[in-house]
Amino acid sequence: MDREERLHPIVEVAGTSGVLPDWARCDGGRYEHAARVAELLDRWALELGFPERERTRWRAAGFLHDALKDEAPDNLRDLVDSDWPDPVLHAPACAARLRADGVGDEGLLLAVAYHSVGHPDFEALGEFLFMADFLEPGRPFLANERSELRGRLPRERHVVLAAVLAYRIEKQLRKRNGLMPESIRLWNRVVGP
Repeated sequence: MDREERLHPIVEVAGTSGVLPDWARCDGGRYEHAARVAELLDRWALELGFPERERTRWRAAGFLHDALKDEAPDNLRDLVDSDWPDPVLHAPACAARLRADGVGDEGLLLAVAYHSVGHPDFEALGEFLFMADFLEPGRPFLANERSELRGRLPRERHVVLAAVLAYRIEKQLRKRNGLMPESIRLWNRVVGP
């Protein structure tokens, strides 16, 4: 996407005022999570020196990433081409809805679709959304570890990305769940030679 193009209205509104599309199914607690993710993304984009347009885009990704998290998986299946597990089905379904509404920002769509599992083709936005979703301060687990990792961003992006990805992969392995091939390919990209 040409960075000089206007942001799609859905992206613009989400990034400037936190308003989600009418089709969103995101309850109060989930919305608060999304707002914390958007706040982290905005802070990191500011520290990276991005202009306001890009900061708006990053905030929008934070607000939009879980827009369908509270929709029943059976209502999302028709939006997604592949066999995604129910707990993460909301992510590609949300990207599909955004695309159907005319959002053509491929970097943002990839970030939203794979924010739970990672993708080797992530641009910076995708990597930071993946990390922010895990690291936002409202989540109760591993509070000290996650706080320490948050404090290392944005300057130690690749170190923190590897740590977050390792945690998410290990969690799936402990549960004896399969891994998405994109997660494995991202791992190999991050830690490879």
